[in-house]
Amino acid sequence: MPITAVIGDVHGCIRTLDKLINEIEKRNSDVTYLSLGDIIDRGPGICDVMRLFKGLQDEGRLEFIRGNHEDVLIDFVEETNDYDYSNWLMYGGRATLSCISGQECYQPVNKIDIKDYKPYIDPYYEFLSSAEFKIGKEYKNNKFMFSHAGIGPSKGLAHMVYEFQMRENYLFMWSRDTWRSTEQYFGYTMVHGHTPTKEIEVHDDPHKPFVNKNKNGELVSVAIDTGCVYGYSLSAMLIDEYGDFDFISERNVD
Repeated sequence: MPITAVIGDVHGCIRTLDKLINEIEKRNSDVTYLSLGDIIDRGPGICDVMRLFKGLQDEGRLEFIRGNHEDVLIDFVEETNDYDYSNWLMYGGRATLSCISGQECYQPVNKIDIKDYKPYIDPYYEFLSSAEFKIGKEYKNNKFMFSHAGIGPSKGLAHMVYEFQMRENYLFMWSRDTWRSTEQYFGYTMVHGHTPTKEIEVHDDPHKPFVNKNKNGELVSVAIDTGCVYGYSLSAMLIDEYGDFDFISERNVD
């Protein structure tokens, strides 16, 4: 039976990702993948993760969602200045620039120039910029809307500083309270990462995804960022051809 494995935030944790994929493929012979983004920044194997996912995409086995970390890198490359790069660099961007260039990114924030790094980013740029903001899939038993962050009841407004971020695509990358949602997204269950499950107040196991149902028992959202880069786990949601699903998680080994 064909399986879609939806993978949460990797953030350069290549050894844990390898372990997760190996376990998925031991259990299933026909697997395609969907990454919910934030594959770069912070962790030790950023370039290896990009190469692995790009290879799967080239084989026609990966769909790729754009995370907020990819979006800031793309903004950096295109010099559209939608973001404050100092925030990106402090929250993991330096690790990505160091990985792609092969040298420590030590310059002060205000001295870092895209011209110094663009030749190193170019081999990955087409892959990163190909990512979708959201992907909807309909199955016999469920309808899912996949995005990096989902859209929570606050619509992400508490975290939006710039007017450009108020557009829907940016909300799909930046919302922080999707787990509080009480209604489906136009009939779709939102499947997202971005907010580690350790930060979900009503969830008691940071190593496991969080399934959010409303009082009527409707499946509203599923959060699968289990905080691998923070020392917890990397998780995948395994969806069969009918839309029924299960989870698999691997503890961080990076």
